[in-house]
Amino acid sequence: MAGLGEGKIKRKTFVAREDLIDRLSEVARERGYSLYALVNEVFGLVLRAEELGLDLRRILEERGVLENAKRAGFVLGLESLWYELADLACEKAKSRAVKSWFDAGVWFARRYATSGAVDPFDSLRRDLEAFMWNASQFLMERSSSGVSIRVLGPRFSEGYTSLFASFLEGVLEGLGFRVVEREVFKGNIRLEGVRAEKGEG
Repeated sequence: MAGLGEGKIKRKTFVAREDLIDRLSEVARERGYSLYALVNEVFGLVLRAEELGLDLRRILEERGVLENAKRAGFVLGLESLWYELADLACEKAKSRAVKSWFDAGVWFARRYATSGAVDPFDSLRRDLEAFMWNASQFLMERSSSGVSIRVLGPRFSEGYTSLFASFLEGVLEGLGFRVVEREVFKGNIRLEGVRAEKGEG
């Protein structure tokens, strides 16, 4: 809605890609804005972020990680509490806890496998690398011979390391791999998998 003073504000013409302007026009229409109002709001937000020393691209990427994590079934929790609960689970019912984490890994991987993504493995890998901010290193690599996972987490407890390794083994199974090498000790996980033959698993 234009105020009386708005007409006195000088306007400048700028050049932008046609596809971006068309999409922005659609967004403005969906929100009940004029293109002029939406463009000025966007410019205002960019300038405000600049004044605060914020990187809009980084803000959007970080928000995207949280949204993807939420859609994937993750919840936020205190890191130390997760480690303590993992240790208690291993102490009281380790085999049951291991199976639960393994099954969760299978479910998680199959969710990507049936998502319609062009490359489910790559989508899953990118999300896990983004979600695992409590690990100092998380690498999941695919090769012609199979797949390898390497995780370093100096703060991981022994129980959490064991359970998270089981989760990752479930992920590999859900993607159609079987683990042929496994090295797991506190804060360190290394898994090597090969493509499972038909009928395995």
